[in-house]
Amino acid sequence: MAVDFTKIIDTFESISFIGLILIWMSFLVGMKFPDWDFKLKIKHRNILTHSPVILWIMVYFYNTQKNVEVFRFSIMGFALAIGLHMIFDFFPKGWSRGALIYFPYCRVGLGVKGSKGFIFSTCVYCIFLAIKYSQTYLEALILFGLGVYTIVKNKKKEEKFYRPFIFFSVSCFFLSAVKYDEISEIIGFVVHLILEKVKFLF
Repeated sequence: MAVDFTKIIDTFESISFIGLILIWMSFLVGMKFPDWDFKLKIKHRNILTHSPVILWIMVYFYNTQKNVEVFRFSIMGFALAIGLHMIFDFFPKGWSRGALIYFPYCRVGLGVKGSKGFIFSTCVYCIFLAIKYSQTYLEALILFGLGVYTIVKNKKKEEKFYRPFIFFSVSCFFLSAVKYDEISEIIGFVVHLILEKVKFLF
């Protein structure tokens, strides 16, 4: 597969430095946002902070304010962060009280199966939103790199790595490949190399 470095450079230059800062800042806020339920003094893992509700508001502003780029970059960073936070939440030490999704200001929850389904769908949906609002495949790769960096960085804190990494990588690359032919080609090239190595071994 021939690599067009000129195209890559042109695409990279189209990503503004301010855009990268906005993605990073909104990502940092998004990673902490689900745990704001403690500050709001509502039940932990409630459906208000552990859901795409805030993202929908951000999408509304983006669609009604003539597609202002500030909101696009903010949506990407925030959505990626919520998706990653929920991926970590999808692999608790045990599916008991603190791991379940609850409705705010009451003790009613979704139960084990409901919580698993809700968290899983929220993970995938948030990553989907992050990829959807990217405009180039390099933006998608930046999101992937930011996600991997966060998973590695929080490996000791979260006491988990492989399952979140696989979940995130598969979801991110699959959704990116659907939108961008360049990502699809990269995946095909890597798979081809792996298959060639396997054939060589046998």
